[in-house]
Amino acid sequence: MLPKLHLQTLLTTVLLLALQVDVSEEGECGYLSVTKPVLSVGSSLTATCHLCKEETASWEYAGSLVSPQLYSQINSTVSTLTLDSLTLTSREGENLTCRSSKGESYSQLIQTGYSPQAPTDLECVTHDMLTFICSWSAGSETNLKTTYKICYKPTHCESVKRNVSGKINLGPFGAVQIHITAVNTLGSATATFQVTKNDITFIPPVPQNVKVVPDFSSQTLSLKWTGGVSALAFPTTIAFEIQVLWTEKMEVIHTESYAAQLDSQNKTFQWSWISGMPLNCTSHSVRIRSISTDSLVNSKNGSSDWSKLQTIPGADDSKSVMFPEDKVVRVGTNMTFCCVAGRGERIKTLVYGAEHLPCNELGIRRKAITKYNLPPSNPSGTNIMCELDPFDLIGTVVFVGYPPDDQQLECETRDLQNIVCYWNPGRQTMLLGGRRTFYTLTERISGKNASCHRANDADPNGDKHKCHFPVISGQQMYKFLLKAKNPLGEVETNYTLNLYTRVYPYSPSKVTVLCTGSRQTELFLSWEVSYKNMTCLCQFEIITNNKEKQLMNFTLPGQEANAHSTVAVDQLYPDTSYSFRTRCASAEHFWKWSSWSESKTCKTQEEAPSKALDVWREIKRTEHGQNVLVKWKPLPHSDAKGTIVKYEITWNDVNEVGEQSAVAPVSVNSTELHLNFSDYVISVRAVNSVGSSPSSQIRILGLLEEQADEPSIISGTPSGFNLSWSPGINETCGYIVEWCLFPDTLDCNLQWEKVPPKTTHTVITSDGFRPGVRYSFSVYGCSQHKEYLLKKMVGYTQELAPRRAVKVKAEANSSHTVTLRWEDIPVQDRQGFIRGYRVYYVPQVNYSVRSQKSVGIKEVINITDPDVRNVTVTNLHSATYEFTVKAYTAGGEGIGEPININLVDSPLGLILAILVPLGVTCFCGILLAIFCYTKRNCVKETFYPDIPKPEIHGEQWSVGEGRSSNPTFDVKPFIPDKVRIIESVHGKDAEDSDICKVEINNGDSEQIDVNSCDTSTNPMLPSYYPQIVDSYKASSDSSSGSMNSCATQVTYSDIQPPSNGSVNNLEVISDCGYKPQMRPHVPLLDVNHTPNPQHLDLPEQSEGYQPQLKVSNWSLESPEVDEASACIGSPTSVNSTQFLLPDQASEEGQSTRSSSWKFSSFMSSAQKR
Repeated sequence: MLPKLHLQTLLTTVLLLALQVDVSEEGECGYLSVTKPVLSVGSSLTATCHLCKEETASWEYAGSLVSPQLYSQINSTVSTLTLDSLTLTSREGENLTCRSSKGESYSQLIQTGYSPQAPTDLECVTHDMLTFICSWSAGSETNLKTTYKICYKPTHCESVKRNVSGKINLGPFGAVQIHITAVNTLGSATATFQVTKNDITFIPPVPQNVKVVPDFSSQTLSLKWTGGVSALAFPTTIAFEIQVLWTEKMEVIHTESYAAQLDSQNKTFQWSWISGMPLNCTSHSVRIRSISTDSLVNSKNGSSDWSKLQTIPGADDSKSVMFPEDKVVRVGTNMTFCCVAGRGERIKTLVYGAEHLPCNELGIRRKAITKYNLPPSNPSGTNIMCELDPFDLIGTVVFVGYPPDDQQLECETRDLQNIVCYWNPGRQTMLLGGRRTFYTLTERISGKNASCHRANDADPNGDKHKCHFPVISGQQMYKFLLKAKNPLGEVETNYTLNLYTRVYPYSPSKVTVLCTGSRQTELFLSWEVSYKNMTCLCQFEIITNNKEKQLMNFTLPGQEANAHSTVAVDQLYPDTSYSFRTRCASAEHFWKWSSWSESKTCKTQEEAPSKALDVWREIKRTEHGQNVLVKWKPLPHSDAKGTIVKYEITWNDVNEVGEQSAVAPVSVNSTELHLNFSDYVISVRAVNSVGSSPSSQIRILGLLEEQADEPSIISGTPSGFNLSWSPGINETCGYIVEWCLFPDTLDCNLQWEKVPPKTTHTVITSDGFRPGVRYSFSVYGCSQHKEYLLKKMVGYTQELAPRRAVKVKAEANSSHTVTLRWEDIPVQDRQGFIRGYRVYYVPQVNYSVRSQKSVGIKEVINITDPDVRNVTVTNLHSATYEFTVKAYTAGGEGIGEPININLVDSPLGLILAILVPLGVTCFCGILLAIFCYTKRNCVKETFYPDIPKPEIHGEQWSVGEGRSSNPTFDVKPFIPDKVRIIESVHGKDAEDSDICKVEINNGDSEQIDVNSCDTSTNPMLPSYYPQIVDSYKASSDSSSGSMNSCATQVTYSDIQPPSNGSVNNLEVISDCGYKPQMRPHVPLLDVNHTPNPQHLDLPEQSEGYQPQLKVSNWSLESPEVDEASACIGSPTSVNSTQFLLPDQASEEGQSTRSSSWKFSSFMSSAQKR
């Protein structure tokens, strides 16, 4: 009986556990609470059970019923249990279950165990002397999950779950203290270890038990071996060097180092290598050796001997074959293909597709080619061909593609009957047929698989793949797993679905629209599928005939298939065509909208117009009455509420009974009335098929004269005008602003805008405003009985430069003044407010009859008063001037038409210009003459001193012994060192001219500076020399005394006083002093030639002072005449340095003579006196 009870309890516990999951998921009201789910062995447990309904509870623990004595019923729904001295449970724990009589149950897992013991027996090993792996003993079993915390630095700890070993990073030298703490739910225990480095040595042995296993399909060699260090007591690191060789050629094709941790357990190591070439192509051999990497154990890093070769033979060469066969590889792989020729055959070429690649000799009758970075192949693969000799052809195929890349799995339902899962296939695999990707969709809760044949056959270029799964009755949660697999790999993706939270409904299959009034309509919806368990949220898109769009949401209860749901839409506009379409979604768990349904249209009915017309008037008074043009603005469709068919106009004289009426078609918005000068009230109404609008009235006062005040200037913007005005006194119903949209045309297109009362500003905007156009605005105040003009304003949205030139007329007032006058520019051509004028003028010069060119600087006169129409230009000159007048606005300066005017001086001015300077000159000359006359003595003394007339008498000028009592000047005698003849005159000139020219030189002296005029160094340099001696009346003594001199025959070129230095050249001409009768060439006489006095043609004596020529008055007989003074010649005036010229007769007599006298100096007046 007891085993049966235990079995029943076990089944009940399992059932309760399943129900507990459902209860927790469904959120039921009952629960089970315990003091502690994990307890020590021997402790007590207290649990409380809360039931949803008033029932008696029973308890089960570890699959057995608990005695009623151990639990008690607190109230009708609460029961409590106490278990003492708990025993050791299983490692997974035991279930404690509370159950009511009607199947309500709750469970809790209870575990018991022991606190952990401190770790013992720490053992550490290292791979590279930096990282050690330590292991320890955990002590007795705790029956609970135990973790270990390893701390070997003050701030570095690591946790190890359930293991009894851990990694520790140690330095290459020194010791480390390790703290290991064992921790479980019931407590913890810590042990401390000291780890040091003590004489670690290692001599690597030859690896033992070496075994190579080939996998030809994957081209993999797997190697297994043991370290062969069973006698080694201390752990150490080691590196295994592994080499792979081609056996036939004993060529190493791969070398790899394998680091391992060796300990006393002599564990087995494994290593694998994937060959780039099929293993069938040739035989492969493997060998291995150990290399020490622990410098603390062996500083020489010694290595062991190689192990024996382990050989894997290649394919048999009994027949020709190629490898690999029909391989599927990834894009970008480097792949080697080999050809093995049979006996008696030879390989000629190997070709990859159409590409010839270089061959690699593997051995006798074995060759290989390598293709790097393989590109995607064709769906049928890429062929590799091997041509043999004698003629044979073998080959293989390679398929190059990608592994699956499917992702973004997403599932939903459209009709609550089928679940559709979509996913993105990702990158194309480039593999088709039997190598394509295969999909499997699994629902994990039910364990069912869905058929995904459509996904398997889907277009690889498609954006989405999908797979269908039928809804399981009663199941709301679904967990899907999608597996995608091809020869290159496999990928999995998951998705969890709550059925009613991922509903993507269909759009309504049938939509009907019915307009039931002017502002209401009804819509009828139905679906071909059932949504009875789902509340729908439907959104209606309503589009009017003027393309205005509005969205409205409505909630519809669930309904069966083909059932109709009605939706009423109100607040529509009368006489408006509407287009309706709808889409729906789940209202409780919105996922996504369905697609839009087909559009349906409907037009609402009309209503009478609700707003009065906006009416204004334009009055033109004549002598017979007044013509009133009544204008109104058409009502917008929202106010017309239907199609306007006509306008009714009525008017009546306020002083008479009765009214007149007229009808205007809908095509016009104005009518003209011919009225007398009485006061009238005019009414206008718009009429549609339902009724008419409220009446709009205006009053016309027959005798009212509008005040034409000067308009104020306003500034506009490109978008419009900002108008403001002072409030009117009698304003009761607002203001009216009136303007013309096209003021420069005959039909100005009158516009108006009404402003509400108490508002004295408005903004007028229009797309018709243009730059450079003057707009006039009139503001009318509206009172109860009339509209009166309040203010006028003019302005421009944007001012431009005037487009018409200023017409200028010029008038010359004089030869220096011109007056310019011009006319006003028409308003339509100003394009802005005239701010002033600029007058440009510049003188002209004529180059031809047809053209002129301006010269000089253009002058500008700026006139800032826009009302000025003339200007006078002054300070001009006699020339042709070009004048230009340009008006300017805020938008710039306009154009101008130049005008030329010629300014000519009058004859009177020319005469005055001549006579006035002449008169001034004469007047100054008269004043100067008067002044000179009064100061004539001073002037004469200054500019014309008196020259005394010398009188020479025979008794005063004696030539003989002794000196004259009144000598002209005293010349100190000197004796020349040498007299040399410079030039002789031959022929007739020599006979006629008894003159010789000598040069006095002293060969030992330096040359005298003839440019110096310093009289201190040359105390006596006579600047006058006589040319001719007229008489030879000297005595024989004097003749003999001057026999060797040139007193009468030689002309001295220069006479210098004796000095310390000799004169090298006396022929130098001095620039100082008086130099009379000098000529560039003077003929010289021979010193030995004595002229005949009779041959001298002496002039006759004439009147005046002629001391040089009247030789008859000279006396050459001087008692004290020496050789030097004998050559001096005639005397000269003591008051003059000028050479005394002969008279006319003397000049003619000596015209043929050539003389050259040079005077270097002469006495000053003071010395003469």
